[in-house]
Amino acid sequence: MGTAGTVRKSKKQNRLDAELGTIIDHMARAMWNANPEYIAMHESPLTDNMNSALCEFQDYCARYYGKKA
Repeated sequence: MGTAGTVRKSKKQNRLDAELGTIIDHMARAMWNANPEYIAMHESPLTDNMNSALCEFQDYCARYYGKKA
């Protein structure tokens, strides 16, 4: 029996949440491992790993929330 007010997510939404969580973990690890001096001294302070995670996020958004043709 569910708790009052609890909304169950669909399998698709759970899959999307899991995929997004993986992307967020990737970005968090990239930020954690980044060299602070490198970040402070560059105009565009994205490391290769941060850029990779950002590209994954952009792809995720385009696939699931972009305009439908």
